[in-house]
Amino acid sequence: MKLRSVNIFVFVLAAFLSGCSATGEKFSEATLVNQESATVYFMRQNKFLGAAGCRDVLIDNEKVGCIKNAGFLKIEILPGKRFISLPKVTENDWANETSVEIEAQSGQIYFLEWTHELEDFYVIPAGAVVITGGETKASIIRHKKESALPILDQLRDSAS
Repeated sequence: MKLRSVNIFVFVLAAFLSGCSATGEKFSEATLVNQESATVYFMRQNKFLGAAGCRDVLIDNEKVGCIKNAGFLKIEILPGKRFISLPKVTENDWANETSVEIEAQSGQIYFLEWTHELEDFYVIPAGAVVITGGETKASIIRHKKESALPILDQLRDSAS
């Protein structure tokens, strides 16, 4: 009976977490949206930490979409200096706000990866209650096409 309860718990947990990942079409190739603009691919690899949240993507303080766990987001942007930020999802979000500025050029494709790593974690047992805490660090990594494509090949479209 105990083994059956564990199996049910694992199944329910897996079903819950899989609903948080990107479910759109699998990435196929990096293409420009338009020759007159630039294209940005935002990537988020499959990680347990922060998996439930869909991270908003803002360009020049305007929301253009959100990037799910194991997902990518393809966005067309105008040429020129662009401020890209990924803010906290909630006030209690462990991930810090991250931002980057790029000088977008017409006909170019840019690859940016949002990542969130656990740097410190502690557990304090207090009787029947357990207190947890820690520190994390979110960052945006700029990739060249050669390093971005193997990552993108594992991701699904977050916009779907």
